[in-house]
Amino acid sequence: MSLTLGTLITEYQIDPDSSFHELKHEVRVRHRRMLARIAAEKGEYRLRDVRARTLVAWQRDWVANGKAAMASALTGRLSAVFRFGATILEDRECARLFEVLSLARVQASSTPRISRMTADQATALRNKAREIGYFSIALAQALQFELRLTQKEVLGEWVPNDEADPSDVSHPKYGKWKRSSMGAD
Repeated sequence: MSLTLGTLITEYQIDPDSSFHELKHEVRVRHRRMLARIAAEKGEYRLRDVRARTLVAWQRDWVANGKAAMASALTGRLSAVFRFGATILEDRECARLFEVLSLARVQASSTPRISRMTADQATALRNKAREIGYFSIALAQALQFELRLTQKEVLGEWVPNDEADPSDVSHPKYGKWKRSSMGAD
């Protein structure tokens, strides 16, 4: 029996040796959504029937209507799934498709963000935060802007309770609080 793309996607998500489990929670959630989309749209395809033209057509469909960034993300998920199949499952069709995808990749150029917060904007935000009594927001904004950090790096994030990271703060609905890399544990 030949493997379908949908079956391969399921295996990628449940196999204990899959790199999928090494992803951070939020990344895993985002990837799970993309994989669900691929499975819904293309899951019935048997891997042996997928050719380079098939992959190029899928990418072209995903790029339609200016969705280049999404096309690139979906193609990246396909590549990860095929790599898993080639290495962990040792499937020849996956190895072939991984190679085909890397050679036939459609360049889906997405436009990167070019606008950045200016120093004046960051100062105005900090001043307003202090004016209304939100001193912690003013401090967080100063750290984020001056050190070029992300909000998660400064503040932290909620993750599911079953994540491996230890935490003293938990909530039944939101999970547990994973502190920032700057905070003391």
